[in-house]
Amino acid sequence: MKKTVRSFVVLAVFAMALSGLSLTQDDTYCVRASIPFDFYAGDQLLPAGTYLIDVSYDTHSVAFHNNDTGRTYRALAQPASGQGAGEPMLQFDVTANTHLLADLKTTSTGVNFAESKRLLRTARRTGSVTIVAALR
Repeated sequence: MKKTVRSFVVLAVFAMALSGLSLTQDDTYCVRASIPFDFYAGDQLLPAGTYLIDVSYDTHSVAFHNNDTGRTYRALAQPASGQGAGEPMLQFDVTANTHLLADLKTTSTGVNFAESKRLLRTARRTGSVTIVAALR
């Protein structure tokens, strides 16, 4: 009898653990990119480094996890208008020596950073840079 109860308890705990894991999976997509220059995401200046970028499908909030420093930065974005890209990519607008993250695109979705675009309007754009990323 004790063995049956013990087995039942173990199965119940295992089932709760599995259901808890499925609840913690949220609706985000992740992109990994190595960015060789400091850049603005929204109104924040982020250092160069390798980033794991999590984007929420619902709120379009973006978390930038810098693997080199261990710091996490957060920014709000807007849903991208138009089609996704062929492969994940980050697009930067360049003004003088300043890089502004403009768009983050995946195959089917993406986000825009309006604050960066406002900064760009006040300065003269000198070019753009695209960095190919990897979906995680």
